[in-house]
Amino acid sequence: MRAFIVLVFIISAASTVAQTIVKPVAAPVFTLPDQNGAPVSLNSYKGRMVLVQFWASWCMPCRIENRKLARQYRRFRDLPFEILGISVDTEKEKWKNAIMADKMTWPQLLDDTGKEGCAACRWGAGALPASFLVDPEGKIIATDAAALLTGDPRGFRKLLLKRFASDSAAFVQERQ
Repeated sequence: MRAFIVLVFIISAASTVAQTIVKPVAAPVFTLPDQNGAPVSLNSYKGRMVLVQFWASWCMPCRIENRKLARQYRRFRDLPFEILGISVDTEKEKWKNAIMADKMTWPQLLDDTGKEGCAACRWGAGALPASFLVDPEGKIIATDAAALLTGDPRGFRKLLLKRFASDSAAFVQERQ
């Protein structure tokens, strides 16, 4: 019986990981305006691990996730890692107020969900919040990726350090 319980635990733990880690697939590229209207492209972040997070000011689970990310974000500034927040808001003032209220200091972009081919549509962000981890080569390697960062920041940091074992020292030196 004890062996059965251990086996069930292992299977449930493995299924949790399977829901997050995905077979690498090319991330749909986008160029979207930031808070000041300047265009920002996913391609400009090649060589970094990027958490792409879709959210909205009216989405309470998004706002909770934003605040969790804000508490962890500064812990990763010394690594080749970035978060790109993409809002599906239609009211710019509410979007900007939410950015300030949630203390999101990472790049914030505004998606035009009224257009065919909007970023949220192409990324399959049907439910909010939605987040994806993009590797330095531009491939999506995990979904619901914000949970990786907020649920286990130390483990996430170890993952980044392992991924950038040779590059992280050069990146840290470059930033100083």
